[in-house]
Amino acid sequence: MNVDAPDFTALRADFPRARTAAYLDNASSHPISVHSAAALHRYIGWLTDEVGDPWWPQWAATRDEAKLLFAQLINARPEEIAFARSTVESESNLLNGMGEYLAGGNVVTNDLHYGAALYNYQMRLQDGLELRVVKNRNWRIELEDMAKAIDHNTRLVSISLVSNVNGLLAQVKEISELAHAHGALLYADIIQAAGAVPIDVRAMGIDMAACSTFKWLMGVKGFGFLYVRADLQNTVVKPTQHSGGVRQNYPPWTAAPDPAIPEISHTPVPGPGCYEVSYPSYEGAVCAQESLRYILRLGVPHIRAHVRGLAERLQEELPAIGYTSITPRGNESSILAFVAKDPEATMARTRAAGVHVAMRYGDKLRLSPSVYNNHEDIDRLLAALR
Repeated sequence: MNVDAPDFTALRADFPRARTAAYLDNASSHPISVHSAAALHRYIGWLTDEVGDPWWPQWAATRDEAKLLFAQLINARPEEIAFARSTVESESNLLNGMGEYLAGGNVVTNDLHYGAALYNYQMRLQDGLELRVVKNRNWRIELEDMAKAIDHNTRLVSISLVSNVNGLLAQVKEISELAHAHGALLYADIIQAAGAVPIDVRAMGIDMAACSTFKWLMGVKGFGFLYVRADLQNTVVKPTQHSGGVRQNYPPWTAAPDPAIPEISHTPVPGPGCYEVSYPSYEGAVCAQESLRYILRLGVPHIRAHVRGLAERLQEELPAIGYTSITPRGNESSILAFVAKDPEATMARTRAAGVHVAMRYGDKLRLSPSVYNNHEDIDRLLAALR
């Protein structure tokens, strides 16, 4: 969808957090906008004053639109999107459902994938999974190293589209081509990408993906989305948790039992709903509906262009005052990481200055500006660090 560039100065007012701090830790948890907050208040008002019918039909439309908007964001079809509780749980459920497909093969990932996902794979080594973890070289994943790890017996390649470690934007199209050339599938953890960088699962060759909404989708925890390519559903990726209804064909459930059908029967849930268990978080759906509308209205390319100016300045000025970057120059994500010589002092100084940042992996200062951040926030950070 082509949209005009928004006025980023004006939309700063949409995020009250910008008034209380120079908040540069959106990769940990993104503040919700006043629009999403208002939608949640309307929902709470409904629950408070109008519990009961017609609650379900009223909010089914919200649930369905959230799924439709997310499909639009990543260029998938709505029938390829399921609700999920978290990114890590989604990847785990995919692996569980791919047991037959993975048997006898190997999985390739890299050490800039999310730590909890790597833990998941390490635990599966105990069950006989063959795992190959490509190591970064100077905080980059080299395509030639991935190529050496992927072979004719590789069943799955699993990556983070944007690494939470240093914001590295994966060479996803090239990795996908490597995987597909060997008959393997590509899974992408997109939690640090969706809403911050453009995603086209078709053009990128992503077969499966998942994300929560509390980062760049500007939503709440406990709610997210799972993408499974249509032809993989219920074939390669089988559901391992089941939720649905049954029909009882005997008294007192029915006065006239039908002898042609079993006493208890069910109809399997079709499409991506087969991966959903019970109801999704309606607080999550309400917030996602509003935040996805907001993101699509702004346009992800415009969001990335706005952040690019802030990121380029950070890449230029932080190394000059002693913070070595471990994020490649020109990297197009919204996350940057720098080595802090004295992590404790760095955090103390930023806290005292009202600047909210993250310190990860011991001495890695992680910064993640978003739509409402501006150069005054960068000035405040630099003043605290000098």
